[in-house]
Amino acid sequence: MAGGGFAGVETIGAINDLVHEVLRYYPPLAPQEVRVVLIHPDEVVLPELGEQLGRYAQQKLAERGVEIHPGTKVTGYVNSLVAVSTGEAVPAATLIWTAGVTPNPVVARLPCKKEKGPVVVDEFLQVPGFAGLWALGDCAAVPDAKTGRPQPPTAQHALRQARHAAKNIEAVLTGHQKKPFRFSTIGQLASIGHRHGVANILGKKFAGFVAWVLWRSVYLLKLPRLAKKARVALSWGLDMIFSKDLEQMLTLRDVELISRIGTSLRSDGADRNVPGG
Repeated sequence: MAGGGFAGVETIGAINDLVHEVLRYYPPLAPQEVRVVLIHPDEVVLPELGEQLGRYAQQKLAERGVEIHPGTKVTGYVNSLVAVSTGEAVPAATLIWTAGVTPNPVVARLPCKKEKGPVVVDEFLQVPGFAGLWALGDCAAVPDAKTGRPQPPTAQHALRQARHAAKNIEAVLTGHQKKPFRFSTIGQLASIGHRHGVANILGKKFAGFVAWVLWRSVYLLKLPRLAKKARVALSWGLDMIFSKDLEQMLTLRDVELISRIGTSLRSDGADRNVPGG
């Protein structure tokens, strides 16, 4: 796994739990043969949540067998080998990339000031020096009035930026005064697997099972329609009582491969039964 932000930590936590749960169905595989690796360029995962919660998440992942390489970057992936900035090569049959977001390629061609990719905008979400050009979300470096740093590229910010930009554009077209965009992060939560989580809500920090419950509660509330909420809540409740319902899906390619292997094995067996073969 490349990247230790929200997407990376939540994904590797879920994958690590799943892999260790299914091991009992594959007796030839020993637990020590399973290697789950997280490569992160910073010293602590989940830097958006602060060092304390980041180190807690890192410790819990390590306790459950995740191998963490902090202060390291992925530099290449060839022939199932992940090349990292320390010079070593990490064997990996599967590489999952969660190393941050990149603005739309059209942004790179714009002749305006940028900050590590996104376009720099003012407090009104307008690009300075370019009349009629506005930017928001992943494509914009929106200044935070409190910290002075760009706001994080999350949905809670982007949705509000979109509404505010629309109102400011309307204000410009109708001759009214633009209003600065002011918004502070309500909260950030992450599941780190095995019914543990970390959360920072309105400045209050939570970790462990309580944070995991908060994480699930928030996402449940965000789901559309009562029927959908009920189905997901019921599924989550059953998941806490019973083991996961595991299934294996075979594609047409998998079936053809198995058929070829079976044909090859039968052919080899026939050859061995031929006298003098």
